[in-house]
Amino acid sequence: MGSENVIIERGGPVTTITINRPHRLNALSIAAVHELIEALNDAGRDADTRVVIITGAGDAFCSGADLKDAPEMTPALAHDVVGLYLDYVRAIRGIDKPVVAKVNGLAWGGGCCTALACDIRIASERASFGFPFVNIGISGADMAASYLLPRLVGLGRACELLMTGESVDAREAERIGIVNRVVPPDELDGATNALAERLASRPPLGLKFTKRAIYGGLDKTYESQLEYEHFAQAACILTEDYEEGRRAFFEKRDPVFRGR
Repeated sequence: MGSENVIIERGGPVTTITINRPHRLNALSIAAVHELIEALNDAGRDADTRVVIITGAGDAFCSGADLKDAPEMTPALAHDVVGLYLDYVRAIRGIDKPVVAKVNGLAWGGGCCTALACDIRIASERASFGFPFVNIGISGADMAASYLLPRLVGLGRACELLMTGESVDAREAERIGIVNRVVPPDELDGATNALAERLASRPPLGLKFTKRAIYGGLDKTYESQLEYEHFAQAACILTEDYEEGRRAFFEKRDPVFRGR
């Protein structure tokens, strides 16, 4: 399933969205971004989908915006195009389900920002990461990089990466916190699928509130964050999934969560 630039595969509770432009290293054309937003929104609404994986076809994850696809810019068009790419990262973050980036190769520019917008990132040893925006004369603060990157790697390292436009390999990306884990290329599918299955076995409502709490807490005061945790945990305690989890704990078995 999918469209011209995007492949959508549903396997049980896991939906995999693949950027399918290998001839352009999965560069994000305007058409591809529209299709990705639609795929992400559909996965977010799909009651049977509990986890979303984003990856790229072929040897690359995503090389960023497709500069060959860029039209002649007017002020109004520049505003709209930049807004579209921001809507894309909003669509990733807006899913109330875990989103995992399976980074199979280079992730530069908008590709790196795609990975950052995901909740968890697993990378092949062949992957590389970079924000080359300044290298083509634009701001390094693009597609949420200026918000997300400092929160992962710290202020100083974020300044270095965004201001120099230089890339790092997978092991360095793991060391500084861009990715959660690096595995050999032939283990990437298995490692990502195993993580997705573990996440899919967790209570959907519990994960939804957890994700909202984590990201909401980035902009809240300590007390307002405690207030949200109070609301979210009390809501979860009233669900059927909590009752199932509690029974399974005492019965020494794996719980079967149903999102209710």
